[in-house]
Amino acid sequence: MDLNEVLNRLALKAVMLSPDDLPALGAFLEELEGLKDRLSEEGPEDAGTVVDQLLTVVQRLVLQEIPAALEAVELLGQGVALLQQLAAGRSPQACPEDWQAYLRLLAGVMGTEPPAADTGVEEGETASATPAPAPAFDDPELVANFLTEAGEHLEGIETRLVYLEQHPDDLEAVNAIFRPFHTIKGVAGFLNLDQIQAAGHELESLLDRVRSGTLKVTPELVDTILFGVDLLREMLADLSEALAASRPLQVFDLSSLAARIAALADTPSPTPRLGEILVQEGDLGPEELEAALERQRQEEPGRPLGEILVDQGKVAPKKVAQALVQQLSEVKAEAASPAAIKVDLAKLDTLVDLMGELVIVQSQVRQNPAVLAAADQKLVRDLGQMARITTELQKISMSLRMVPIGATLRRMTRLVRDLAHKTGKLVSLHLEGEDTEIDRNMVEAIYDPLVHLVRNAVDHGLETPEERQAQGKPPEGRLVLRAYHKGGSVILDIEDDGRGLNRAAILAKARERGLVGAGELSPAQIDHLIFEPGFSTASQVTEVSGRGVGMDVVKQTVERLRGKIDIHSRPGEGTRFSLRLPLTLAIIDGLVVRVASERYILPTVAVRESLRPSREDYFTVEGKGELIRVRQLLLPLVRLHRLLGLTGPVPDPWEALILVVEHEGHCRAFLVDEILGKQEVVIKSLGQLLQNRPGLAGGTILGDGRVGLILDLGGVFSLAG
Repeated sequence: MDLNEVLNRLALKAVMLSPDDLPALGAFLEELEGLKDRLSEEGPEDAGTVVDQLLTVVQRLVLQEIPAALEAVELLGQGVALLQQLAAGRSPQACPEDWQAYLRLLAGVMGTEPPAADTGVEEGETASATPAPAPAFDDPELVANFLTEAGEHLEGIETRLVYLEQHPDDLEAVNAIFRPFHTIKGVAGFLNLDQIQAAGHELESLLDRVRSGTLKVTPELVDTILFGVDLLREMLADLSEALAASRPLQVFDLSSLAARIAALADTPSPTPRLGEILVQEGDLGPEELEAALERQRQEEPGRPLGEILVDQGKVAPKKVAQALVQQLSEVKAEAASPAAIKVDLAKLDTLVDLMGELVIVQSQVRQNPAVLAAADQKLVRDLGQMARITTELQKISMSLRMVPIGATLRRMTRLVRDLAHKTGKLVSLHLEGEDTEIDRNMVEAIYDPLVHLVRNAVDHGLETPEERQAQGKPPEGRLVLRAYHKGGSVILDIEDDGRGLNRAAILAKARERGLVGAGELSPAQIDHLIFEPGFSTASQVTEVSGRGVGMDVVKQTVERLRGKIDIHSRPGEGTRFSLRLPLTLAIIDGLVVRVASERYILPTVAVRESLRPSREDYFTVEGKGELIRVRQLLLPLVRLHRLLGLTGPVPDPWEALILVVEHEGHCRAFLVDEILGKQEVVIKSLGQLLQNRPGLAGGTILGDGRVGLILDLGGVFSLAG
């Protein structure tokens, strides 16, 4: 690696440093020491002076001997920028203003005199105090990567802010929020994104005051930081659009953020934490601490408490240093994550498509009549080995599309917090199964249904604190978002301990709108009425819900993802919505059936049982059509031959097979000629001729080379009436 590459890597590390990140500072120190050895052999003249200064700064940062630690970290980046100038052939004489200004800034934060250097500035001359400009990057790929990472940082910040509001004394949580802001600010400065850098700096400085004990964590402070997060998200959205359209960036007004931060200035911490630590450790008496604080207030308001105590001889310098370390240094090195690389999404999708083709071809080879008739045992073993390898490759390629659902679930924390404030309710959100993996194409698609279900749970499901206490419940409502794998599917539960569904009100509203007749409905059928378009039992429309445009969106989205929704509700105890989604959108676990001369695939998860009924179990009822009795239940008979327009004789039910299929709480008896087997099939989209035909969800190529159509249960049930 040449010198320029080493310096570029060092510059990127410098912008990501934070004063409390001791592991990162230690790694940076090692890099500098290696650079110094290298510069002594091949480096440009005068570079050693800069490296010596940087080494001194980092060493004192590690020992926490620099009061202005944040400014010192920023100067590390400027120092590396000077090294890059020297490596490019620019001597101190070529840029005396930058060189001299940098040395003065270093001296200011460290409390030392700048070292003598031959900068080309004569005695008596003055130099500009403008710091060296940040290096410019016109690399769209680098900006695109920054957009992705910054978005992830902001999502993490929102989650941690909700936790911090509930645990205001957790210094670890403060630092966990500080670090991503520092990274966003640093990389934005590296890319010359001045507005994002400025906003990040304001929020980082605010959090630095919280870490130092000069500000308390209050709901107002959390609101201010969330306001800044929203502003940064707007800036990132504008940057993304500007990058795509090659237009200038929009100018954002930062004055409102600055005003909100300024309004928090008069919220001091009750007692300096350094003194508390010294008293707790027995190094200082309460009376001595009070006397030192009084002197700080009356005589030396700008002087650190630790210096006053040392001057008075009350505490040894070593004890003050240990207390500062205990106060500020809680950072633990994060567990090393597995090595990862970024892959173009189009390449990944192509790989998955080709893997599906390989599975189809492998199945065709194994079912080839010539192969089936062959008596070659070696061929049979080779085909078996090929099948095992193909299956393993298929699993690996499918897993590449899978991502943890935790990021989507954590996005709900901010939503729940805001909804609780708007509705005046107390809500405790619990996330379970964040490591559960789901197809990456589903992650964004499932976000809107989750938002609607969470909004309804908070607004309609959970009661107010007063109502809950009157019912003997704790005032704080409980909302659980749970994800887990079950039976080859991903289950998402949205569960609350609120009032439950009011089935009487739902049924009355449905009859008022003419959605159902006067007959009896099962509880499951009543529950599913809430998914009708425009259906709402809310007495008034609020800004949160009540317009009836949410639950039908949930249903349509889940059905588009080939999933289903189950509702479990108990009056006064709560409601649980369970969204059952396939593991991947590329493969379906299906039951292959023959209807006349055609092959069809039914989702295995929807088939409850198969049977051959007797003649006595077949009934015809005027006005209701044909019925099949299954365990004392009469189920409507669906003759797929007629429904799908197939020619040829239609067998009697007692001479064919019946499949009991469930969809949205309703069951039907499907008449088929034969069950050919159960297998995973690769889904292929239909052409324009069949694309929007009701009852068909897609197609696949079976092992014998023929095309099998995948049935859409919602469409089949609608056609059957």
